[in-house]
This record gives sequence, C-alpha cells and structure tokens, in this order.
Amino acid sequence: MGLLEDMRRALPSLTKTEARAAEAFLDDPALILQGSITRIARITGTSNSALIRLSQKLGYNGFSEFRFSMNRALLAHEGALTVGESESDLASDINRLADVYASYVRRIASAVTEEEVDAFAHAIVGARRIDIWGVNRTAESAQQLSHRLTRLGVYNKWTSDPIVMSDDADILGEGDVAVVITLSGRGFARYDEAMDAMRQRGVDVHLITMNRTLKLAEHATHTYYLPWISRDESINFYEDQIIAMMFIELVLLRVSRLLNKE
Repeated sequence: MGLLEDMRRALPSLTKTEARAAEAFLDDPALILQGSITRIARITGTSNSALIRLSQKLGYNGFSEFRFSMNRALLAHEGALTVGESESDLASDINRLADVYASYVRRIASAVTEEEVDAFAHAIVGARRIDIWGVNRTAESAQQLSHRLTRLGVYNKWTSDPIVMSDDADILGEGDVAVVITLSGRGFARYDEAMDAMRQRGVDVHLITMNRTLKLAEHATHTYYLPWISRDESINFYEDQIIAMMFIELVLLRVSRLLNKE
C-alpha cells in the first residue's frame, strides 16, 4: 500500500488544517520538494505544526521523516502514480520528470510579472541591436535565445567569449539591448564592468538569473529571477537550463505576437 493511499485513507481522521495539507500533497506530491517546512506550510496554506501533526498521524516521528519517505517514494516513482494505476518504468519516469519540471515552470508566473515579460518582449522588438551573453552552461540558453530570435526574423548576436563581450560593451549604445544570462552568477567575472559601461551609454541591459542574492543585479536595467530548481534542498538532480529555456520560450511567444501585429 503506497504512501499516498495511506494519506488518502487517513483523511477522515484529520483536522481541517491537516486535511488541507494532505489534499495538497495528494494533488501534487512534488510539493514535498519545495524546500523548508515553513515554505511548504506557506504554499499549502497550513502551518508548521499542522504538517508535523499530519506526519505523526501517518506514523512518522516528525516532518523530516515524513518528507524523507515521501521523497523516496517519488524517486521510486510511487509518488507519481495515482492509486490503483499501473505504469511501465519508462512511462513512470516520463511522468515523474514532467510533473517536477512542470511544477517549476508554473512557478515562473509567480517569479516574474506579466508586465515584466511584456516589457522585455517590447525591448527586443524595438531594439536597434541585440547582444546575448552566456558562458559555460548558460551559453546553451544564450545560443537558444539567439537562434529562436533569428528564426523570428530578429537580427541579433550571441557570444560566450569574455573578450568579445568586452569589445561589444564598448560598441553598443543608445537603442541597443544586451541580454546577460547567468543563472548562479559564476560566469564571466567582469560582467559588472561591462554592464556598467553599456548602461552609461544608454544600453538596455536585461539580466536573467536564479540567484536572488546576486549583486550583479545592481548593474542591470532589468532583472528576471527564475525558480532555481537545482538548489532545492531536497534533491538537486534537476537541470536549471530547462527552466531558463522555458522562460526564454515565454518571452519569445510574446515577441512573436508583437511581430505579428506589425
């Protein structure tokens, strides 16, 4: 008998608040991966004490033990299955990955506003020149944004070379847009100098990151903070670039709509 079935069977014996938490986990088992007990309590609209009581009523000593069991069940694909459902290992793996990534992609809507995404799209469409920067693994996201813009007929240039970035920082000016992608902040050490130089000449500098403590944001005109899936304290198996590319697709969708109106 699976953990989710145990929780479902326990619903009649739970208090209203405990049942709310249980129903949230039944609807989306991946909620257990959302971080600390305080954060999960906030997401489920309950409290730390309610989560602890729920854990104990399910036979665990506390929330940490309950979370460990739930996480183990998810990794074993038990948590991704509806009670009574049977799947192949491949289908289970696909559903597990889809559920977790989908939950983080949906969180983009609470990380950035519609106004910010629209303003970003308008800046791209109205730019005289567009430079896109990314190094190491974020170079993939930079290249993807560049390639997709080119397919939409928007001329741009991307680079992962710090020397080219420095050169371009001395060339771009009023009416130009620079997009800097550094999800953790461990990229080009002199991003800040280059970004400052561009801003002084009127370049619109857009920073895409997942690190809310990144001081580099002080050197950007606009900063977009995305959900940081690999830094989840429960498991760090997942790939940040997938979330970054989905945000890029979101912006590109708005760009495409603007271009179709012209």
